[in-house]
Amino acid sequence: MKVSLKWLKDYVDLVAPAQEIARLLTSSGTEVGAIEYVGGRDWSDIYVGQITNLAPHPNADRLQLVTVDYGKKELTVVAGAFNIKVGDRVPLALPGARVIDTHGPEPREVVLKASKLRGVMSEGMLCSARELGISDDHGGILVLDPEARVGAGLGEVLGDIVFDLEVTPNRPDLLSMIGVAREIAALTGQELRVPVVTLEDGPTAVKDLIDIEIADPDLCHRYSATVIEGVRVGPSPGWMQERLIAAGMRPINNIVDVTNYVMLEWGQPLHGFDYDKIGGKKIVVRRAREGEEIETLDGVVRKLTSDMLVIADARHPVAIAGVMGGADSEVSDATTNVLLESANFDRVVNRRASRALRLPSEASRRFEKGLPEELTMPAALRATQLIHQLAGGAVARGVADAYPVKPPPVEIKLTTREVQRLLGVSYSVEEIERILKPLGFVTRAQGGDIDVVVPMHRGDVTLPADLVEEVARTVGYDAIPSTMLDGRLPVPSENLELRWQEVVRDVLVGCGFTEIIAYSLISRERMRKLVPSEEAGEKLLSLADPILTAINTRISVLGQQPLLVVNPLTSDMECLRTTTLVSMLETIGRNLRFMDKDVNLFEICRVYLPRGEDLPEERRIITAGMGQYRSGGEWGEKREVSFFDLKAAAEAILQRMGIATFSFVPVAHPTFHAGRTAAIVFGVDMPRLAREGVRAIAPDKVVGILGEINPDVRASFDLDERVYVLAMDFDSLMQAAVWTREYRPLPKFPPVEQDIAVVSSVDIPAELVKATISRAGGELVKSVDLFDVYQGPGIPEGKRSIAYHIVYQAPDRTLTDEEVSKVQKHIEDVLEKELRATLRR
Repeated sequence: MKVSLKWLKDYVDLVAPAQEIARLLTSSGTEVGAIEYVGGRDWSDIYVGQITNLAPHPNADRLQLVTVDYGKKELTVVAGAFNIKVGDRVPLALPGARVIDTHGPEPREVVLKASKLRGVMSEGMLCSARELGISDDHGGILVLDPEARVGAGLGEVLGDIVFDLEVTPNRPDLLSMIGVAREIAALTGQELRVPVVTLEDGPTAVKDLIDIEIADPDLCHRYSATVIEGVRVGPSPGWMQERLIAAGMRPINNIVDVTNYVMLEWGQPLHGFDYDKIGGKKIVVRRAREGEEIETLDGVVRKLTSDMLVIADARHPVAIAGVMGGADSEVSDATTNVLLESANFDRVVNRRASRALRLPSEASRRFEKGLPEELTMPAALRATQLIHQLAGGAVARGVADAYPVKPPPVEIKLTTREVQRLLGVSYSVEEIERILKPLGFVTRAQGGDIDVVVPMHRGDVTLPADLVEEVARTVGYDAIPSTMLDGRLPVPSENLELRWQEVVRDVLVGCGFTEIIAYSLISRERMRKLVPSEEAGEKLLSLADPILTAINTRISVLGQQPLLVVNPLTSDMECLRTTTLVSMLETIGRNLRFMDKDVNLFEICRVYLPRGEDLPEERRIITAGMGQYRSGGEWGEKREVSFFDLKAAAEAILQRMGIATFSFVPVAHPTFHAGRTAAIVFGVDMPRLAREGVRAIAPDKVVGILGEINPDVRASFDLDERVYVLAMDFDSLMQAAVWTREYRPLPKFPPVEQDIAVVSSVDIPAELVKATISRAGGELVKSVDLFDVYQGPGIPEGKRSIAYHIVYQAPDRTLTDEEVSKVQKHIEDVLEKELRATLRR
């Protein structure tokens, strides 16, 4: 919103310098984005001149000789514009003046020189608005206010200071000169002056000239109209053109200029129709019919939709409500009777129509922010008064006003206690009333309470807190004293979720991984790549395997309908992801194009699992992935990674979270390589697992899966080398995690270390052998670690050798060889009895 201070002085006395006024407005919440100084030193040698004679150029039909008096003497100037007449006051630039040259490819500032034009010496130049640098209008010479003093410097007449305000969406009242003047009056303690409207009614009543019908009152809340008969269309006076130019608008004619002037003054858009072109002398405000067409003022035929609002006469649309008028009913030089519209339209419908038709305007900008219905009448009366003054004619008696539903006034009860509570500063009832009344609020005090009626222009004020904000910003936020916090500090609440996330991050970074952040939006086609065939997908959804069921319902959900986005930006971002594996594999693939080793990535993020009509369940998943190679011991060397590298990272996470009882159970998942995949399970009874298989595992104990990616899946993601991926349910891990650690004193007695190698079936998991050793050894066995697995010569077919390192230790004594041998013999017997595992000789 451009605000001319010269114009603003009509409504409020400016008792402070421009910089101070700008500071007050900005500190009260209305930012002055820029201050433009119009005129001044740049207009030296440019004066107000009066045309005393016009004569044709002797050598050119398109030029004329203009005699101009600028107070000191008369000069002859050659001009190419013909919009001037004797008596007009115009800007006269003398030799040496700086003006804008508009004839080149780009406008540039030049120093004017006296020169001959077709044989006649031109002693200066009459300037257009564009040549003066105040607007883009180059349609003719700028005609100044007839009251401008001849010989005065142009800076004295047109010089101005213009504020460019950054108006927030909740303050449409500040898109008007009166609204800004009201703010300044309240901030500086001055009185607001609102233009007084007096009209001389003509003999004809407006109700006899026009009938108003609002067919859709939910979209048009009020429609007010006046009629002025016998007008003379012509240019508007210089003072009005000057003000419109300062506000960034182009003068057109006196009727259109008045509607724009009053819109800037009151903030209410208006539109003038040629009354004689309104069919049936009736205005109908209705929804457009689907496919209905109208030619707008810009000469474009536009097709309308049923969610747009039109102003129609008895035959067809004559305007798109609040957006643009129709060419059939526009005011032209031949217009003699004017129908003036001042209406209030629904903000949402107006915004949609403006965006759909790509017709942004100052009018739609105001309507889409929401205007009060009560604003239509004062704006209509003010515009009618100005049209009568500037274009003559007779004003029809009364106003045609359709107002279907009048909203009740907004009343708010404000207490001094509430002001004290929110601001920390005490204000008396009298002080609060003194602050609110200049802003237009009507107050009535009752003890410590104040009943406040909100003015029609402040639709953003609905709560007591809004009134407190008005008090604070008017007084000035810098006037509120700073106070130290008083009282006890609240007990900080511990956010375990964030704490454990940081723990997991630290562990994975320590293991050589780099964190990534991927989009939550994905496509169904990309998720389908994780299942190599329809048969594999059907098996995954069969619910036959409790481990697969747990994984496919909580960790990496495939084959189910994800939550779709209504208006996706692209087809690749059409739904919320139900698995993190796609993003991980795609990111690994992109990194492998630039690196041949050390592509180790992780992400802690959410998946969105559908729950019917309810909002999706959001589960946090830890995902980690590794490429096939990592750096070796020597410079430039690389070595292959394996399933066990990723397994070590998973174990590091679990151990750091204090989870002691976990196992890795072989599982067949279609996304992963057969025989190289394991599920991570809590609290597995290994002997029972050996007897009953996966039926021994409860689904809620499954917390993750890791393994090598299936070669077919890998190929669908254009991955040429082996990739290993881990996915763990962070929410389940967090529930089982133990933050506190129990102190245990260091043992006083030395340990005894023994190795044992047994030959067992390849079908018996090494984890089961380890668990059996720990159970058989009892309290004396402190740790069991696998250190060798061998298959080959010397080992029967279908068997393998597994070697473990066992640490024996007692808390109260040094163990003897006899004690250790006895326990070791018992372990060997249990292994042979339960697992048919024999000691390797």
